[in-house]
This record gives sequence, structure tokens and C-alpha cells, in this order.
Amino acid sequence: MLNVDNDGVEIAYEILNGESSKTPICFIAGLGGVRQSVMSPASVFAKDRPVVLHDHRGTGQSAKPLGVYSIETMASDMIAVLDDAGIEKAHFAGFSTGGAICQVLTLNYPDRVQSVALCCTWPKSDHFFRRQFECRKQMLLEQGTDAVMRLASVSLHDPKYFTDHYEEVVQWEDRAIAGAGPREVDAERMDAIIAHDQLDRLGQITRPTIIMCARNDAVCPDYNSKLMAEVIPQAELKLYEDGGHFFYVARADEFNADLAGFVARHE
Repeated sequence: MLNVDNDGVEIAYEILNGESSKTPICFIAGLGGVRQSVMSPASVFAKDRPVVLHDHRGTGQSAKPLGVYSIETMASDMIAVLDDAGIEKAHFAGFSTGGAICQVLTLNYPDRVQSVALCCTWPKSDHFFRRQFECRKQMLLEQGTDAVMRLASVSLHDPKYFTDHYEEVVQWEDRAIAGAGPREVDAERMDAIIAHDQLDRLGQITRPTIIMCARNDAVCPDYNSKLMAEVIPQAELKLYEDGGHFFYVARADEFNADLAGFVARHE
């Protein structure tokens, strides 16, 4: 495990297959923030190239101070990781909150981005998004991590996948609960995603972009992806018929193949 200090906050990260000479790919997790949550695609891509993973500030083995959370600071953490690792440029794939981070990365640090995949994410928090996370935050602070995670799991997973893979889903819930940070920190991280709004800037993105989402995503509905595809110049849009918010797990083989093809086209 490696660590880098970014403006007083220690960020934990690791690199898989670091000896490869190919352009690295960085997988950036969703709100849970821990690198293990994107290990499924990461382990596949690490067979071919370096894969960079990190724990968001406030999660996992990274520092968990109060008062330091925004999508912009989380994007700067990723740049600090690249600098520490001596990586000039990388492909990026961000999931949900990771996709919001990737939007800021691509806008603020375009020279560090070879290509970007924006997965199950949103460009601007609307009434639907805010209501979800305001309620989650209230539940977190009043009832705790266990309650909010068990309930959130129902909307995060595809309904059929939830039923057919129930034991795996429960194991995922248990890991997420065990790895969660202090509830006050998690609440501040929710405030950060509620504040996310890059819609008016997305037309400035010049790096190759693919936008990926399931049509039945209950957390970040597909209209968000369609809107981003309209405003980001020459963006590709890939919609999956099902799979829910965690479509990249429910439809792992298809997702990995689609992302690998995109990355190969933009080496």
C-alpha cells in the first residue's frame, strides 16, 4: 500500500501490474470510496496494463478528517496519486461519484487524461438526486450506517440480480458496512455529491469520452447519461438494457469488453 499527502490529507493507493509499459487506467469508485468496490473490472484490466486504485479521502485506508470534502478536492487527490506514482497520463473510468470526479478531472486537468469513461453518473444534482441523498444522509445520522446501507442496496442493485445473487449482495453490504467511515464524514461526503454541478462546463471536454449506464438505473437514471452525451463533444453513449446502478457488476463481461474496446481505440 502506498500513500501520498495532498494538502494535509493522506490518500492510500495501489498499482496493479505496475511493471507494464502500457498506459495505465485509473478506476475511481463510487460514494463508498474504497478501491475494493471496483476490483472486479480492475482485476480484468490489470492482466493487460497498470491499474491505479485509491481510497477516496474519508474512506478505507485514507485519512478521514472533517471539513475537507468536495468533488474538486477528490479530483485533486487523483492528480496527487498520479504525481506520486510518476504517471503523466492515464485512462480513467469513474463510477457514480467516481464519474463526477472524472468530469472534474477531465475539465481541470485535461493533459493528464488519455480517455475517460463516465459510468452510472450524473452531471448536475436535480430534485430527484438531492431527495435521495438528503434522505440517506438523515437516515445515516439518525439510524446509522447499517440501516442506510441495507436500504440503499435495494436501489443500487438490479432487482433480478438482487434476488438471484442475494447471498453475494448481503456479503457486499457487510463489507460496505464494515469499511464505512465515521457517519459525520460520510454525511459530509454526501453533501459533496449533492453539490456536484458541472453541466454548464461539460461542453468544454475535449478528451475521448464514453458514457455508460443501465436503462433501469434507479440512482442515476439514464436521462443523465443521455444529457451528458448531448453536451460533451463527440461522446459515445452505451446504454445497457438492465443491470441497475451496479451494471458493471451485473453485466461484467459485456461492460469489460466495451470498455476495453474504447480504451484500445484511444491508446
